[in-house]
Amino acid sequence: LQNNSASDETTTGIITANLPDTNWEGREFRVLGYVDDTYPQFSNFEIYSDGETGEVVNDAIYRRNRVIEDRYNVKIAQYLAEEETSQRHRKVAAAYEDLYDLGFFNVYSIGLAAREKLFFNLNDIDYIDFSQSYWYEEVNKALSYRNRLYFTSSDFALRDKNRAYILLYNRAMAENFGLGNLADLVRAGTWTVDKMTEFSKLVSSDLNGNGEIDEQDRFGLALDSYNAFANFITGCNNTILTKTGDDTFELTMNNEHTVNSVDKVLALTGNESIATFCEFWANKVDYDVWYVGIRLFSSERALFYTSFPHDLKVFSADCEFEYRIIPFPKYDDAQDNYYTSADFLSMLFAIPVTNAEPDFAGFMLEALSSASTSTSLQAYYEISCKTKYTYDEESAEMLDLIFSNIVYETALVYGVGDLRSLYMLIPEQKKNTFVSLYKTREKRALKDLEKLAEDLAG
Repeated sequence: LQNNSASDETTTGIITANLPDTNWEGREFRVLGYVDDTYPQFSNFEIYSDGETGEVVNDAIYRRNRVIEDRYNVKIAQYLAEEETSQRHRKVAAAYEDLYDLGFFNVYSIGLAAREKLFFNLNDIDYIDFSQSYWYEEVNKALSYRNRLYFTSSDFALRDKNRAYILLYNRAMAENFGLGNLADLVRAGTWTVDKMTEFSKLVSSDLNGNGEIDEQDRFGLALDSYNAFANFITGCNNTILTKTGDDTFELTMNNEHTVNSVDKVLALTGNESIATFCEFWANKVDYDVWYVGIRLFSSERALFYTSFPHDLKVFSADCEFEYRIIPFPKYDDAQDNYYTSADFLSMLFAIPVTNAEPDFAGFMLEALSSASTSTSLQAYYEISCKTKYTYDEESAEMLDLIFSNIVYETALVYGVGDLRSLYMLIPEQKKNTFVSLYKTREKRALKDLEKLAEDLAG
């Protein structure tokens, strides 16, 4: 593995934003983020750095901030909460306190906070230029409602990228079983759920011959959680809500394609001797159950593992074999693209309604988004993910493909009808109960769509 360092560029070519040369007279730009000491992968890391340490992403963030602070005479400050940041913001708003200029919030909670009118409409904020390449047009289109945008992402944010689902596979195991180079299937458009099921069945084995499922067995697929089942459904080009012509949403998930997709994914994940979820191991192992999948893959007991970019650092240190990155499979060969989802614990940012001067936040968001493209984003994505913690240009190619089609499930984002939880129950039940589960939620979901329109009205 290569150990690259970030560019030494610190003062030129970083900021491309069309911003006035403003002197903010040492004003502090206050950013609310989250910290989790138990599971640090959920912590914000893109906001601030105390100084250079030799770690490529940390150092890029530090240098980026110094350039912005020097150019505009500002101070970038992060305030990391140990509680969920939407809850933190609600308390601040209830007390009418102006404590933060910007906040990062989990995908599963940010839309609910917007419905409570806790954020500004970003389309009304000065200085933000969504036509620039460091903003994401397709993300804005997906997340907007009646041409209002209360939260989004840009090149500044990294917590949305480190929690986008990817798929890892053991290259040597694939070769030993004659599966070939799986990236060739991806390029040919023939990497499908059926093909993955075929491969997973082929490698699965009760290696110790005890007739029981245990950690000594070899699995075709290890899944990080039931949430990965939902991502397979997304990968089959299914959405819960669909955008309408007037920039609202309609409920469209109950259709034949969804039902058939569940059947396909269950054929892959429903047999416990072929595919194993971390939840299966509760009370069966003497360590944190959420690390079972990582251990199985690292010890060459699983061909595939459902993963995230932040896991690459772990695998590069622990695996004594070469792994490869590929996207989640398509429904069939006819599907145009490979899709993945932003996990419910990924984050987007918003400007709190308690901010007395939101245009200052707009200025800083534009500066940070522009400056991050060639600094922190470059360090994280191009150097850390694609070079430092992967083995070859092929995996980098696959990452590009994966990141080009990240889906934000708007029913999850806006908390509509608890519909996405269907895909958490089905793998536990190990049978296709989609239709019956949907019927129990449809009425509530339709009412909640009406309530969403009321909540986000004018």
